[in-house]
Amino acid sequence: MSVTLSQVVLIPMLTTLWVVLVCWGYYMFRAHPPQLTRQRNRIYRCQVCEHVYLDARDVPLARCPRCGVLNESVKT
Repeated sequence: MSVTLSQVVLIPMLTTLWVVLVCWGYYMFRAHPPQLTRQRNRIYRCQVCEHVYLDARDVPLARCPRCGVLNESVKT
């Protein structure tokens, strides 16, 4: 089995880089764990074009993204 000089240099370098990236990712995740927050989306149904859409804002009327008409949220 023959090993070239570039393989002797490249394989340890890539292995070290991989270990550093894995450690960096682990400590970044540990320092700032993702916060899973549940948003209260409201469901709207357009009275003109019948398009059903969600809006996360807490507003009584939302504008339809398709036709632009203001609609009230669907009562659930």
